[in-house]
Amino acid sequence: MSKKLTCEELVNVGYINGVMDVKPGEDAKFMDLVLKEVDDRLGKHLIPDSLMGIKKLIRRPERELLDAQGVAEVFGGLERFVSGVPQEQFRKIASGEKKHKL
Repeated sequence: MSKKLTCEELVNVGYINGVMDVKPGEDAKFMDLVLKEVDDRLGKHLIPDSLMGIKKLIRRPERELLDAQGVAEVFGGLERFVSGVPQEQFRKIASGEKKHKL
């Protein structure tokens, strides 16, 4: 409904777990608080390797999609390169026919 929510409301509805009281520039303090939170939540009953393995499995479809997209982009760029489009544009810049934005 485009209504701004306060941090307290976000915590109360479970959208976020909590708010860490740090000021801008207190990066080290923030990192310490985050690591303490992770240690407190993991405790001794959870196995970090298992958690990482599960996260890897959950992210695998997204990772495969991104990897496939990267390959498609490379081959798309290769087609453009073979067609001579970049070389022509560089020639125009070098000869002064075209101005470069930089």
